[in-house]
Amino acid sequence: MKQNKRMMTMVTMLCALVVLFVVYKMAASMNDAKEAREAAEAAAAEAAVMIADYEYSDAVELSYQKKGGELVEMEIQNSRWTYTKDPTLPLNQTTVAYMAYALASMGAVSEVNLDGADVEAFGLSDPEWTFNVTYENDDGSKTSHTYVQGNYNEFGGGYYFQEVGVDRVFLIVEGLTQYFEYSLNEIVDTGTFPVLSADQFDSVDITIGDETRTVSGDTVADAFITLCDTLKPSEFADHHVTDETLAKYGLVKPAAEVAIKYKETITVTDTEGATSSSTIEQVRSFTMQLGDTFTDENGDTRRAFTADGYSFIYSMPESTAQSMMSYFAADLAGETAELDAQAETEAEEAA
Repeated sequence: MKQNKRMMTMVTMLCALVVLFVVYKMAASMNDAKEAREAAEAAAAEAAVMIADYEYSDAVELSYQKKGGELVEMEIQNSRWTYTKDPTLPLNQTTVAYMAYALASMGAVSEVNLDGADVEAFGLSDPEWTFNVTYENDDGSKTSHTYVQGNYNEFGGGYYFQEVGVDRVFLIVEGLTQYFEYSLNEIVDTGTFPVLSADQFDSVDITIGDETRTVSGDTVADAFITLCDTLKPSEFADHHVTDETLAKYGLVKPAAEVAIKYKETITVTDTEGATSSSTIEQVRSFTMQLGDTFTDENGDTRRAFTADGYSFIYSMPESTAQSMMSYFAADLAGETAELDAQAETEAEEAA
């Protein structure tokens, strides 16, 4: 009998894990709110034990914090998710919607029997994660729920999870936290930088002062592709691009401009009104203006920069900026050596 019970428990746990994994994969490929709602409904219908079953679109406030990390608080303003402390910060609406969806429809592996249990071992009094969500009711009132996630239970195959103020403890799989593994900067809609390959690379124009130098070749391509990999839109210095912030970061008169030219394949219509089309290569440019250096909160030296077509002041490691600008001096040195050699040859011929 005991063996049968253990077998049933294992089967139930396995089913719950499969269901939650499928739901998570569904959420990862969603493109709009309608699909998110349908996935939430599917989770509610199939989960072995439900912790929460709400309409995620009713959520109006949301916050999360990993132990030792920053508290990220968001709320709905004018039908959009905004950062509570600074509503001007543009958030990625899809990412936040997935967070709201994840909290609105939560399934568990099992419920923990609290009779005689060592509740201190759950880790819920000093949780690894804390989540809060507030829903707006039909009558305009609001209802808030705070959830905490504690230690991992190897035997049960899940994390202890509880709604604060409710005398029930559950085991959940890790899938929930994957929706929240973002710092504030990582949920800001900062745009995306081009991802380059050797086949796409064309050349680089580097301007310092009034002089522009163009560098190219396989060695330059390899170097700048590696350097571009260090550029992350989430590492921005300021999202307010004003005369004041441009002056603060030395971007009124930039120290240098770096224009990375790359080839992009685009589809064009062959003739006006025709249904046939073809692909052509077009050279595009990712152009950055490099400003002053500054020390970030971690004590690292970084270089502020703006980029054409983007509405943020970003930052890059100072070593990356120095490496980019070094190619200006290297090209100048090469040209000078070439001129010196030419002058020497002309002098020998004249003699």
